Amino acid sequence: MESSAGPEPRAASAPVVRAAPVPLTAAEFAAQFKASFRLLWIVAVGITRDAALAEDVVQEAALIALGKLNEFVPGTNFRAWMAQTVRYVALNAVRREHKRQRVELDEAELERSSAVDPTVQEQHEFRLTPRGELPSDQRVFDDRLSAALNSLNETARACLLLRIVGGLQYAEIARILSIPEGTAMSHVHRTRKALRQRLGGTHETGRAPESHA
Repeated sequence: MESSAGPEPRAASAPVVRAAPVPLTAAEFAAQFKASFRLLWIVAVGITRDAALAEDVVQEAALIALGKLNEFVPGTNFRAWMAQTVRYVALNAVRREHKRQRVELDEAELERSSAVDPTVQEQHEFRLTPRGELPSDQRVFDDRLSAALNSLNETARACLLLRIVGGLQYAEIARILSIPEGTAMSHVHRTRKALRQRLGGTHETGRAPESHA
């Protein structure tokens, strides 16, 4: 007599246990941060328009990031991850600076002082040479380009600086600023054109002819 029982059920396979990603060590973070510092500084200066303040912003962002290393997924883009913190800190720094300037202005009005110290704005302008370099000294012929850069919105300015100073591809700029690649490309092309028009075509705003890489 044949048995009506079906085939014996297969033993259930043991679930695959994936090891949790190992967080960056402080030493690994320091190495990647050092390699990314210039790029992160460019992101910060694009927002703050102040070279010295941008350096402080990047250092503050590093301290914040050190406290949440467990949130970084090894193998992902470290520069993009750090850039998010840099942008957050930079925006807060700009808000604090604006608040401080309003307080100073109110105090000046109370003192009935209408004099404006031209060096105050001078100290907070970001200088860029016509060839996209970052000079240690502040040359007089940089004034128009500095004013033109400062007239851009923060995203457009950051895109332009990351491209012409940082030398990044559009895909990398897009990852760092969390915007579509086409938007990054559009910002760079529009701002380069606007700067050339504003400067009367007398200065070159980039290091090399633009490509679509």
